[in-house]
Amino acid sequence: MSGEPRYLRVERDLASCIRAGKWGPGEFLPSETELQKRYRVSRTTVRRAVQNLVSSGLLVIERGNGTRVSSPESSGAGVQVFSFVSAIAEQGMTPGLRGAVADVTTSEGGVRMIHLQRVHTADEEPISVSDSWLDAGQFAGVPLDALSQAASLYETFASFGMSITEVIDHYGIATADEEHADLLGVGVGQVLLQIDRIAKSRDQVVETGRILVCTERYRPTIITRS
Repeated sequence: MSGEPRYLRVERDLASCIRAGKWGPGEFLPSETELQKRYRVSRTTVRRAVQNLVSSGLLVIERGNGTRVSSPESSGAGVQVFSFVSAIAEQGMTPGLRGAVADVTTSEGGVRMIHLQRVHTADEEPISVSDSWLDAGQFAGVPLDALSQAASLYETFASFGMSITEVIDHYGIATADEEHADLLGVGVGQVLLQIDRIAKSRDQVVETGRILVCTERYRPTIITRS
């Protein structure tokens, strides 16, 4: 399994530390300079990671003071989120899963994480590769196969009492490296849709992840209504 981009690694680790209580609601994070030293990355990388967590509602920037953990927000009882499984089925195709693997790693902040990599298929043709990172403490006692082999990951989360109430997706473009080209059955350098995701249950981050989609085979559709 390939490593995370630096900004996503920093973003994931900061979110993990906040979940673990290293910084509580209202507490300020270390300065940009301290975070640069902690993760051995550039200022630009730190700022991108922090800005994504601000966009997700986990952090708040106070000009002149720094960046603090946001206060818990009250949320409604569940929202409709985009799902590859349901979207594929709605288009008359059969959703599937192949090459699902899972392992446990430790973040730089010392938090044990579950890493899932799953290849989603439509009519047995691979359309996307997803990498998800979960806090192992939230899934203590849950067999890794129950997560990696789940037809719908979010339905599985709900069965453990963690219904997803908010999803923040950041969209971009990527090119397939050797690993993802092999998993998707495309050429190296193939242009892919990249989705960086944070999924929350109430005010708690449950998943951070990255999805790479082969848009020649499948194009996600998002409908916004006012």
